[in-house]
Amino acid sequence: MDLEGMQQLQEVDIQRDQAKRDLQHIVDQISEPPFVGALEDEIGKQEDEARGADQAVREAQAVVQTAQRRIEVTDRRLYSGSITDHRTLEELQRDLYSQRQQLPPLTEAEQRAQNDAEQAHNASDWLHALRAAAIEIWNERQSQLQVERSAVQEQVDELSRQVEILRDQMVRDDLDVYDQYRRRRPRVVATVAGGVCAECRIALPTIVVSRARRGVRAVECPSCGCLLRVG
Repeated sequence: MDLEGMQQLQEVDIQRDQAKRDLQHIVDQISEPPFVGALEDEIGKQEDEARGADQAVREAQAVVQTAQRRIEVTDRRLYSGSITDHRTLEELQRDLYSQRQQLPPLTEAEQRAQNDAEQAHNASDWLHALRAAAIEIWNERQSQLQVERSAVQEQVDELSRQVEILRDQMVRDDLDVYDQYRRRRPRVVATVAGGVCAECRIALPTIVVSRARRGVRAVECPSCGCLLRVG
């Protein structure tokens, strides 16, 4: 039995298995940005809030403009000279004073609405910038993953080529034994050095080592089950 050939094949097989796992890990990371949906929802909510704030500004401005027009109308009427009745003039003066007293709170409310709208738009702009930056970083990472994927795929292909070469060099019976064992464990053959199995690090009985050294037939490690090859 060609234990040396089996051992060479298993080492390349193990490397290929690891390369395939690395490749799958990379492939699993290649996808659409998982955070975009959540950001889009948040941006939509913020834009709705900004539109509501803009509407509040327009309403506050309309209230202020209406109050200002009323003041202008009252003021023109008061000083037009068309009203000579003393009592009417006093009433107009009181109305004008009251209207002017009401204007500052309305103006302050308009300013607050404008401030709220500005903050809402700033928050919306920030979310848009965050999304753009996050997508840019994600795209850079995806490009890097694609490069890594190509490199690891080349490694898998090269190792597969080496596996085929090594398998072609082995006889059918040895390949059958190798495949049978490898379906149960990654390593088929373990080297024996100093009476110790290199796979499980267990000291082997002398008789087992002697049988493995003679190489008349395959000898399994009584601990891990690998075929023993005395180096």
